[in-house]
Amino acid sequence: MAIVHESFTIGITPTLIATVPEGNPSLELHLSNSDNNDVYVGDATVSTSGADKGLPIKKDTVYVLTLNAEDKLYAVAAIATGANALTVLYSKVIG
Repeated sequence: MAIVHESFTIGITPTLIATVPEGNPSLELHLSNSDNNDVYVGDATVSTSGADKGLPIKKDTVYVLTLNAEDKLYAVAAIATGANALTVLYSKVIG
């Protein structure tokens, strides 16, 4: 196992931020947003409003999500974030 941290600049179209390969156990993903604007997370159709509105990740708050094998998590913002505004931390088990 290895701890992995990655930072992302999130734009107005969904960006893949995490994927759990087939056969992996569940993993906890920690997310933090340093931008003044919210980042929204969800599936490949995530949006910032309407029926596909994702879970908002607010500034300077840590969120913990559990992902299962074959899950993919995407993020999007109404206004593009600053460079590397979304930080993701998790333990990489396989792949």
